[in-house]
Order: sequence, then structure tokens, then C-alpha cells
Amino acid sequence: MLRVCMLLSLLFISSCASLQVNGEARFRLLTAGAVLKSCSSLAGKVVAVEGTYMGWNCSKECRHPGVTRSDSCIVDSTGCIYISGTGGLDPVIDRGKRVRVEGIVSLNRGVCYLKPVRVDELR
Repeated sequence: MLRVCMLLSLLFISSCASLQVNGEARFRLLTAGAVLKSCSSLAGKVVAVEGTYMGWNCSKECRHPGVTRSDSCIVDSTGCIYISGTGGLDPVIDRGKRVRVEGIVSLNRGVCYLKPVRVDELR
């Protein structure tokens, strides 16, 4: 019986080892402008940007990284940043929706963009 209790205790402890006990966030919430400004130091890190999904209707100020033809963008009050692909959103139907894009900051030919890991619509 003691062995069974010890085994169950070990299973319980090892299954909880991957939980975030300290409440630390998995990403940093930044503005598009902050990501663009610090792109080289943020490259490879996961960040989140909240803004309006513009689909393929990006402003001329938004520099296209040229990764794929289906790249789309989000804008906030500080700027515009491209995301690789569409992040699972429809570039026409979902245009204008408020979203949070959690993604990996990347550089392509000197242009900063996000590789989306998760995209959530904000209400």
C-alpha cells in the first residue's frame, strides 16, 4: 500500500511540474510600434500585439516582409505590422476585427513581422 501511495504521489508531482506556478506570462504585450522599434532585440521572442486586423488591406506605411503572398497585417495607434499568413483569420470577412496576435518576432530582408502562434478575437 505504501508503494502505491508513493507511486501516486510521484505521478501527481511530475504531472504538475509543467504548470506555471509563479504566474509569469508566456509573452509580452507590446504595441506594433514598440515591436518595430526593437525588432532586432526581440527577434525570436514571443510577443503579443493587440490591434485591428486589416487582412490584405494594409497601408503603404506598413512595410511588407515578402514572406508569403498571403501575409496580412494588424494596426494599432502606434503603427502597422505584418503577420506571416493570415493567422487563421479570413483576410476579407474578418477585416476590421479587434484581435490579439501572439507571435514570434522575425526579420526578413530588414523588415519586421510576426509569425503567429495564436490569434484571438477581442470583444
